[in-house]
Amino acid sequence: MTPVRIPVNRRFDGSVVTRLMKLGVVLMTAVGLAAMATAQSKPGRKLGTCGPPPRKNPQRQTSAEGFPPLPLPVTPLRRSEPKAEPAPPLMIAKLEYGTTQDWNTDPGDVDNLMRHCRYELGLWYGWRHLSIREVVANHKANKKTKIPILYISGHDTFGFNPDERAAIRQYVIDGGTLLGDACCGREEFRRSFMGEVTRMFPQRTFDRLEIDHPIFRAYHKYTNVHYRRFEDGVQHDFQAPPNLLGMNIGCRTAVVLTPWDMSCGWDEHVHAHGSRLLPGDAIRLGINIISYVAGLRQLGEVQAVTREVQAPVRRARQRFQMAQLKHDGDWNPDPNSTQQWLRHLAVDSSLAVKFDLRGVEATPQRLVNFPFVYMTGHRDPNLGQAEIVALRAHLQAGGFLFINNCCGRSAFDQHARGLVSNLFPQLKLEPVATDHDLLKSFYKVGNVRDRQSGADRPLELLGVTFNKRLVLVYSRHDMITHLKQVSDPYGNGYDAESCRRLAVNIVAYALQN
Repeated sequence: MTPVRIPVNRRFDGSVVTRLMKLGVVLMTAVGLAAMATAQSKPGRKLGTCGPPPRKNPQRQTSAEGFPPLPLPVTPLRRSEPKAEPAPPLMIAKLEYGTTQDWNTDPGDVDNLMRHCRYELGLWYGWRHLSIREVVANHKANKKTKIPILYISGHDTFGFNPDERAAIRQYVIDGGTLLGDACCGREEFRRSFMGEVTRMFPQRTFDRLEIDHPIFRAYHKYTNVHYRRFEDGVQHDFQAPPNLLGMNIGCRTAVVLTPWDMSCGWDEHVHAHGSRLLPGDAIRLGINIISYVAGLRQLGEVQAVTREVQAPVRRARQRFQMAQLKHDGDWNPDPNSTQQWLRHLAVDSSLAVKFDLRGVEATPQRLVNFPFVYMTGHRDPNLGQAEIVALRAHLQAGGFLFINNCCGRSAFDQHARGLVSNLFPQLKLEPVATDHDLLKSFYKVGNVRDRQSGADRPLELLGVTFNKRLVLVYSRHDMITHLKQVSDPYGNGYDAESCRRLAVNIVAYALQN
């Protein structure tokens, strides 16, 4: 504080005293406000932020008017103003929830991430704040909240009421992506986020994303990231595989949670506490998440609608029920494509069958009425020994099992091969020969086309033969999810026409044998 100097040759009268008292009041008020701000910035505060406010966009200045030479009066000749840039498409909304400012712990996180996306991807995306009340109002009015990503961040425990939970659930089903960030790695936020999402989708689970998940290769290729963690005030820096939790809705990961803080990294600052990714990796993974969501936006919207199939009724048909095997590894990721499969069977073929689909458990009582069993997923099906015994007996008695690797993930490939070896430990999973009856049971299938490039590629089907009959077929490259013409752009599989022919042939072969 700068001292107030009083000249010695000036009389110390009442007016000077009055001015000094007023100055003292002002100084005491300033000190008090500073103390309050310091108290609010301490841990446990209800208000406040981690990072600085978002940077301001440069302001456009209108050009000066043109003036003729003197003498006055001056008369404007012309006025030119630059046109404002069009608003960018919205990619992400930062959800305002609760009754405190904890939803906005890093005010500049999303803004800075969007700037990096524009620089690295060459794509200009916008963002905005979005109140949970607006999401609820849209849901009650049967309007979709169309922003691709709904972003939730914070430190503290929180909860949604039933209306809020229902609105966010419908947003995800309609194709939106819910992104959660535990700022500073706070466990309270992580538990609340996972608990709320589990209440919205009680039949689905959170799983750690496998290293071959498209999020880790959507733009930057990742196997390890740089972490920083503080324990008892001691800093630990280390590298390890990225740790993101996800929940699948259909063939896309529609809910993503980072238990390690990325929002402070997006804002390009760190703190001497908590658990976080360092800014460089946080920003690059954030760009990957944006790229993943942008690539799957159309898929999410298509999967929001599942079309039921009605077989033609021009003639009486024998009833054929396809069983889809229930298991713990996301057993029904893409019901839309399965329904399209039934549609092709009913319309494209001349099979005198009325097609239907049922989800079944691997028990003798449930399997006995289903000669054709379909299995797909993303993760370890984790079948118990009793289920494996029941499934083996069903196949040996005349049943048929088709396993499709949804999205062509390497993790499911390993688990599927392990399941087959447990089902038939004495038999080998071998390539289906190019002249096998399966490849000419309805269509004649030779080479197929790649989904991404459209180029020819060899067909890779594996099978198990028991008593000279093919009882199990496994496709390590996806051949079902593209039947709806829109699929995971990061997936590994065949194009729509190849999928259609193969899908019809497999059922035709099973019925003929």
